Amino acid sequence: MTKQTPPLDEAKKSVEELNEKVVKLDRKLFNFFTLLQAGKAFDNILEAQKLYNVFTSIVQERFGLEAFALFIRDPQENVFQLVRGFGLDEAMPVDYSFPCQEGLLWQAILQDKPFSIIDSRGEPRFRIPHESFRFDFLRSRLFVPLLHQRDVIGLLSVGGKMDGREFTDDELEFINILAEQAAVSINTTMLYEKNERDRKELDKTVKSLSILHDIGRALIHIQDLKNLLQFILGQAIETTEAQKGSLMLWDQSIGRLVVRVVKGLPDLKVEEAINNGEMECSTFAPGEGIAGKVFQSMEPMIVNSTEQNDTYAERELSNVNSILCIPLIASDEAIGVINITNKIGGQGFTYEDLELLSALGNQAAVAINNATLYEMAITDELTKIFIRRYFNIKLDGEVKRVRRYGGQLSLAICDLDHFKSVNDTYGHQAGDVVLYTVAQLIKNNCREIDVAARYGGEEFAVIMPETGIDGAKILAERIRSAVAGAKIEEVPRQLTISIGLAALPGDADDVKSLIAAADAALYGAKKGGRNQVMAYSKEIVKPPEPGE
Repeated sequence: MTKQTPPLDEAKKSVEELNEKVVKLDRKLFNFFTLLQAGKAFDNILEAQKLYNVFTSIVQERFGLEAFALFIRDPQENVFQLVRGFGLDEAMPVDYSFPCQEGLLWQAILQDKPFSIIDSRGEPRFRIPHESFRFDFLRSRLFVPLLHQRDVIGLLSVGGKMDGREFTDDELEFINILAEQAAVSINTTMLYEKNERDRKELDKTVKSLSILHDIGRALIHIQDLKNLLQFILGQAIETTEAQKGSLMLWDQSIGRLVVRVVKGLPDLKVEEAINNGEMECSTFAPGEGIAGKVFQSMEPMIVNSTEQNDTYAERELSNVNSILCIPLIASDEAIGVINITNKIGGQGFTYEDLELLSALGNQAAVAINNATLYEMAITDELTKIFIRRYFNIKLDGEVKRVRRYGGQLSLAICDLDHFKSVNDTYGHQAGDVVLYTVAQLIKNNCREIDVAARYGGEEFAVIMPETGIDGAKILAERIRSAVAGAKIEEVPRQLTISIGLAALPGDADDVKSLIAAADAALYGAKKGGRNQVMAYSKEIVKPPEPGE
């Protein structure tokens, strides 16, 4: 007789098979639920590093791995770059990466399925890349490709489980699907971050162009060289978010770079004195220090660690942590440099700062060159103050302004006393020194709104807008006193100056009568003993000019 399985044994076997199916189904449901939740989590993340963390955390929690490493492919460098790892060899470099090379390993990656890189004997399946790229650092058993539409996004290196068990087919399927989800989300995140970078770059470019446009428009309307230089330096400091800076121009007469304006100094009085030409700063020869090297090479330079750079001249190191220096180039020639120092916040200057400042410098150099040429055209070569032609234009404009809008205007005509004897006694070179010195004394004792000019020979004139005769007397007396106290090595005797004043309205009603009144007052000062200031009055009678 054939032996039959008892009904009870068959029932037990059926129950066991059913339980096994339930366990497998339960595991599949759990995997399905985990993948569903992971997909939702991935979809809500637009920050790459956070996405890497979530993806690897799910893998680690699901399998309890001894080690893992996530690599993202850099398509430009064509390398797999490590972005997150756990349990890796301590000797492994922090910036570990390996190239995406054609070969068996690359072909395995393109299959878009998890694959073992270690055989049953523990030997590497891809020996050459394993040894070349030191895969032993990874302590890996599996590589899981991350592909999106056949494009390799990254690679997950998976180590062994802490419990020592092998990966089942269900587990490999789970990790493969999870990697596919992660690849899609990583690709989306990378595109989003690229768009964000592009948008920020575009915003930065638009902002830079707007700044340069506004600066360009302003530069057109500033003709005075000093005001122009101060405006340019102020904009350079503001756009680069720096603490301070200086603008240096090439002085052909001495063959050196000279500081023309500064901004941001802790002592405002020192800053004002430098900008007014009352205090001299260090000068630089071509090739000397940062400024000299930039001027000589006509190439910008960033130095963000002055302590580790020997390019500085010793006098450049005062309270300087970092420096950005650009050349000012006009008609293919360097005419000066802009030095910007100490980025606010302590961080160093960037390439973007350099690009923006260089663009500003290109505009500024043309404006400075034009303003310099204009200044040369209206400035007396010897005395370095305005010529008579410019004086006539300014006086005509001020008179018209007063006659149209009201207000006051004063004019001073100054004449050096006994200047002919200076030339006769000490020579014309000494006479030139006297003229230059007196012109600078007049200029330095005037206000910002005043116009000092060489009127002719040893005569000077000062236009004083919005100034009545009383205010003019104070300014003129200051000039007279400064000249009387001047010490000139080439002329070892006291110099004196006589000054005639006239005001509009009151003493005149047009340009011609205003000059005539001031000239008559000067005649009165000369006749009264020289070395004095005299205001016009009707009692002063000036003899007629020859030929009148």
